[in-house]
Amino acid sequence: MLPPSSPGARPSMSRPRALFALLCLCAGACNPELGLAIGPDASSSSLDCEEPEIPASGDAGIGDAGIDDGGVPGAHPVVIVSIDGLRADAVALAPADTIISLACRGAYSMDAQTILPSTTLPAHASMVSGYTAEQHGLLHDYMKADCYIEVPTVFGLAEEAGLRAVIVVGKQKLVQLAPPGTCDEFLWISAGDAAVVDAAIGAIEDGFDILFVHLPEVDYAGHTSGWMSVEYLAQVRAADGEVARLVAALPAGTTVIVTADHGGHGTKHSEGTAEDRTIPWIIAGPGVRQGTEIGAEVSVMDTAATAAFALGFALEPDAVGRPVDEAFAP
Repeated sequence: MLPPSSPGARPSMSRPRALFALLCLCAGACNPELGLAIGPDASSSSLDCEEPEIPASGDAGIGDAGIDDGGVPGAHPVVIVSIDGLRADAVALAPADTIISLACRGAYSMDAQTILPSTTLPAHASMVSGYTAEQHGLLHDYMKADCYIEVPTVFGLAEEAGLRAVIVVGKQKLVQLAPPGTCDEFLWISAGDAAVVDAAIGAIEDGFDILFVHLPEVDYAGHTSGWMSVEYLAQVRAADGEVARLVAALPAGTTVIVTADHGGHGTKHSEGTAEDRTIPWIIAGPGVRQGTEIGAEVSVMDTAATAAFALGFALEPDAVGRPVDEAFAP
């Protein structure tokens, strides 16, 4: 769903989408166990998900967590993983094996769109609230003391429903997503992705209903070395490894959403180009259709609405984000 402030402004990603299809073919040739499209369907960005596997380092997690258990939304915990600065076409080029495997075990769009401005704080505010930047009020992209999002978030609504909400982030400015009283625990971890995941695993062990995990280092690599550079793609692989470690620690039946706040080009992402705005959006868990490419338009704002749906409640009526219904089995 496109932000109402930009009707008809969906940027063209024809080249990156064609590149993604080619990279799916190459990744499948190198890693056939991932089940990527090879042959007549390789011109599509769809993934061939007949034999998906999810890397795991333990006996728990979504690899055996009941994606096939016939479960329904509303009775299972939800994790939102935001990989800061992850461009959609970087998923195959890296390749990000865990994220690809999650897509094969669930539903995905490699053409999801973030908001304008395509910057970290505004986009994350839309991600966790379902509102446009104009509605949620966080138009700046820096730490501002005693400044908070102006609309309800999925965390605050979960709290009101008696659920436990935990937020673990790698950038301090994201504290503005969590007004006092809207989550049970907020952790800012400044030591990078691995330390963020360490803290998130600790939160998993303590119990949660909704967990938000923000990994910052892909964005840092984009700003330092350039989006799609060798260094950037190496960091995408490293972040993917942290996602694998997180997934392995999850309780059975968890719904996982993996997405990003923005992409990027050159060493920036604030211009609202197709490369800046096109992000991956992946969901796997109970009741989610397996190996399904989502045909409908997906917005970063739909993340909050879909997480709320999976937890059994809805966003406020004036929210713009909507559950990605196509991802769920009828």
